Amino acid sequence: MKRLFKFLFVVVTLAGIAYVLKQIFAPSGGGSAASSGVLPSQPVKSLDDAPLGGKISEELLAILVCPEDKGPLQLVDDGKFLSNPRNGYKYPIRNGIPVMLIEEGKKYRDPNFVSKPAA
Repeated sequence: MKRLFKFLFVVVTLAGIAYVLKQIFAPSGGGSAASSGVLPSQPVKSLDDAPLGGKISEELLAILVCPEDKGPLQLVDDGKFLSNPRNGYKYPIRNGIPVMLIEEGKKYRDPNFVSKPAA
């Protein structure tokens, strides 16, 4: 009985090793993550190279605020930016992900967009 368990352990271990090696060295076609849409087909080298825009859920838009003044943001430029009308900062949306860095908002700042306070 002891030899049977030892034999089964060796067989299962070898099968596991063979499976792992097959996953590592298998060609990248078919069912790999890159072709399934989980990962981009071409790696993005820089965040600045990623295309502007992308779908953002209404729930996310409702909770996003400007990191500078913590006020609400507006979706502008055909969904490519989130804009703060109080200071003119525009935060880019890249591949559907809002880049909520103050430096990015300042980089795309549009002073013409700043709304005047009600008198």
